[in-house]
Amino acid sequence: MTTATQYRRAIPADYAQILDLQSANYIANLSEEERKEGFLSAQFTRQQTAALAEDLGTMVALVDGRVAGFLCAFRNEFETGSPVIATMLESYERFTFEGRPLSAFKSYIYGPVCIGREYRGRGLLRGLYEAQRKDLAGQFEIGVAFVSRDNPHSLSAHVAALGMIEAGDFEVKGNVYATLAFRVPAKSE
Repeated sequence: MTTATQYRRAIPADYAQILDLQSANYIANLSEEERKEGFLSAQFTRQQTAALAEDLGTMVALVDGRVAGFLCAFRNEFETGSPVIATMLESYERFTFEGRPLSAFKSYIYGPVCIGREYRGRGLLRGLYEAQRKDLAGQFEIGVAFVSRDNPHSLSAHVAALGMIEAGDFEVKGNVYATLAFRVPAKSE
């Protein structure tokens, strides 16, 4: 029996499942072995989850009606309170994509993305990525992501599998992050 996967923007009824999935994949809740398969470096509250979903939107992958994965998107101006995001945004003058500084593009922040362990390897990351790019087509020129260098699984998934381009590294509290950039379609296809 094949299961159908549906991609759409998150609605309030999805928030509890998004929070459960986030908690199950948060770095502090994982063993060293589990972290090798990827992890989330930050957790959002229910209020932050709602605010993100109601702004640019959080894309969800539904398998048999359950949230199997999610991918957030937010404006550079969105107040996250995250020192990692603040440091990344400060680096936009120094980091380049297609020969221009990131600051020269109309951009949004991609991520975090999370796929439930039992759903990995089924193409959900690509599905979420393509659904988000289509949803935000025409609103932005590029998306910008960051991935911890301590998370090679996620880094490989975004660079090798999705074709994101490394724009530069930055450091916060001894942790090194890769900044990745990718093109957003000019209009919805």
